[in-house]
Amino acid sequence: MIPKQTDYKVRIYLRLSRDDERQGESLSIENQKRVLTNYVKEQDWTIYDEHVDDGISGVTFERPGVQRLLEDAKAGNINLILCKDMSRFGRNYIAVGQYVDYLFPMYNIRFIALTDNIDTFNSDSASMDMLPIMNVFNEWFAANTSKKLRAVFESNARSGKYKTTFAAYGYVKGDDANFTPQIDREAAEIVRRIFEMRAAGWNVTKISETLNSEGILPPQDYKYSKIGKEAPQYSHHLWSPTAVKRILSNQIYLGHLAQLRTTTVSYKNHKTIQKSADEWAVVENNHEAIVSQELWDKVREIEASVSTGKQTKKGVTMPLSGLGYCADCGTKMKQHYSSCAKAPYGYVCGFHARFGKEHCTSHHINYTNLESIILQDIRRQIDFVMNDEKAREKYLARKRGEKSTHDNADKKRQKDIEKRISDLDKLIQKIYEDKVLGSLPEKTCADLLTKYQQEKDTLQTELDTLIQRADADRQDEADVDEYIRRLKSYVGADELTREMCLDLIEYFTVDAYQGRKAVRDIHIYYKLINKPLKNKKNALA
Repeated sequence: MIPKQTDYKVRIYLRLSRDDERQGESLSIENQKRVLTNYVKEQDWTIYDEHVDDGISGVTFERPGVQRLLEDAKAGNINLILCKDMSRFGRNYIAVGQYVDYLFPMYNIRFIALTDNIDTFNSDSASMDMLPIMNVFNEWFAANTSKKLRAVFESNARSGKYKTTFAAYGYVKGDDANFTPQIDREAAEIVRRIFEMRAAGWNVTKISETLNSEGILPPQDYKYSKIGKEAPQYSHHLWSPTAVKRILSNQIYLGHLAQLRTTTVSYKNHKTIQKSADEWAVVENNHEAIVSQELWDKVREIEASVSTGKQTKKGVTMPLSGLGYCADCGTKMKQHYSSCAKAPYGYVCGFHARFGKEHCTSHHINYTNLESIILQDIRRQIDFVMNDEKAREKYLARKRGEKSTHDNADKKRQKDIEKRISDLDKLIQKIYEDKVLGSLPEKTCADLLTKYQQEKDTLQTELDTLIQRADADRQDEADVDEYIRRLKSYVGADELTREMCLDLIEYFTVDAYQGRKAVRDIHIYYKLINKPLKNKKNALA
């Protein structure tokens, strides 16, 4: 039992969450303060301090005002805490119970929730008996409010309402009801340039370094400069690879509005977790795009490449960087530097470099020689498509392999199946009609229907397989056409570029070094016409 006291060190606690703001003036901080101040005057007490948490949910107790209350309690600076009602103190029934039933009594603190008639000085009152139920109801209210707000947010997102404080870099929020993103021409040029640099094979580190060297403001600094304020001190005021990656992966620049990409564990636990892409609320063609679909797809292809592109000591990304594999163990070839002035760069097996010759030979190859071999092979293919009328047909045969000989047979078989299925449908319909007319016995009808339906099901399965194969054939044709288009775009090229390599080469393998006079086997796997091995290390070993 708390001993009776006459000299109270009163602290009033005031809280308002963003959700509570919708309830009107009765819950405002000013109104809470007025009610509590009047009560303190009536009791002839003195308010020593007030603790305020404005705009913070009552579900969490990691609130500055509550934490300061706790510190003052431990220091013996409090013996009475006054709040308007229990929901102002908190909406987590377990945490509220711990404070009211254990912590406050431990420090000899009286707690009053005025409008709920809660007063720990009168522990036997009916209101105190109802306190556990009241706490549960307050938490239920928080859970129910959270559920309703989530439903509203999802509805707004799926209808295309752009709910964000600041628009993504490159856009500003529109003045319409949906705040539709409008292009910010100055920032949009930077966004487009970032995509173009990545499509040309630049890695994100080089892109960020280039933007910083040119003094281009990073997104946060640019955002604050537009509203005439200085960026927060915690900002490093520089472009980072992470910022570049974030721009390159944001569908908003394609004209699509993708929202609800993250969520929280629960209304109690606000830890952010990423949603899978199929759970996002995506509104396609919602606003004007900054980058084209072609440029977006090119960047996606670069992102999916086996190479991230390592820079040399001079900050240069070599055209073939990250694309080579050891033909024997399947490990990536490691960029190697030597003191030789004529040939300072080369490649060695990464497994050999890390673990020694006992596990794999060096496979060393001079970079200049390797570049010359690959450029020569690309030129040979360019000459092939420019001068051989059957180049497309030969590439298709190369891509399809043995199945190319079955194309005509597949087409004929597909027509035959489609005709037979049509005939079976007519036969099945005729049997039903005969059954209704009574011209066929019941058992005969059943037997014929079963026979025809089984044949139809078998044929439909085979037809589905043929259709899938035909779709794959059409994709093969599209891939070969795209590959030929890319080759033709490099007609007359006299040197390898990073963009050319990422455009044409999936990866290449380097055979073991057998001496100066031995022929090296450099096998090049080209994009779109060679089917790449998913796990190159295991497949090549």
